[in-house]
Amino acid sequence: MNATPPGDRLPSDPADLRDAARRRVAQAEVPGWAGGVMAALRWATLLVEVNAMVVLGTLAGGVVLGLGPALRAGGAVAAGMTAGPTPWRTFWRTWRAGFGRTNLLFAPAWVIGLLLWFDAVALGLLDGPARASLQLGLVVVGAWALVAVSYWVRVAARYDRGPLETWRFLLLAPLLAPTTTLAVLVVAGATALAGWAMPLALALAGASFPLWATGRLVDDSLDRIDAAAS
Repeated sequence: MNATPPGDRLPSDPADLRDAARRRVAQAEVPGWAGGVMAALRWATLLVEVNAMVVLGTLAGGVVLGLGPALRAGGAVAAGMTAGPTPWRTFWRTWRAGFGRTNLLFAPAWVIGLLLWFDAVALGLLDGPARASLQLGLVVVGAWALVAVSYWVRVAARYDRGPLETWRFLLLAPLLAPTTTLAVLVVAGATALAGWAMPLALALAGASFPLWATGRLVDDSLDRIDAAAS
């Protein structure tokens, strides 16, 4: 069977025509306030879609093997948002690409999460000064881990580094860009507050909004770090 290679498709190929049509729709600009409203609605719709993608991608990998690839792929889609004509295709293509490497890079995050969970259990068994000290340490380490994972989403997508080098950078990242660290924590706090006040919003965009907001912050920080290193 002689199939035409993907790079040699004819302009009349239905797949190319569909992609071109989606791209024209994604890039279409409507003047005036109506265009702003349409762009905002598309952005909100994509947030809900990205949230669903992350949930499905996590479940598709049995949670343990699915969360890392789902966050990486969701971050890739969120980085493009309204510019991408086929977000679902982009998500699953990214989810599958480097599946083993992504899980290897994400494995330390599971270890950190497990240790934090054990500490939280131990916290319930203590009282007095020991409880206060452990609680403070748990908050600090938890916030540090949250920032590191926020960086992980974009670092895993942008760079081809091994787990040791990647996590050595991730553990130092909160110190390298304190302003970004504070902004990431503000986003996380705002998301938690919005979810507490409006549970429906948390269900619809609890994962996608932080991915989009922290992704932009982290990308700017990485651009500055790369520029300083070059």
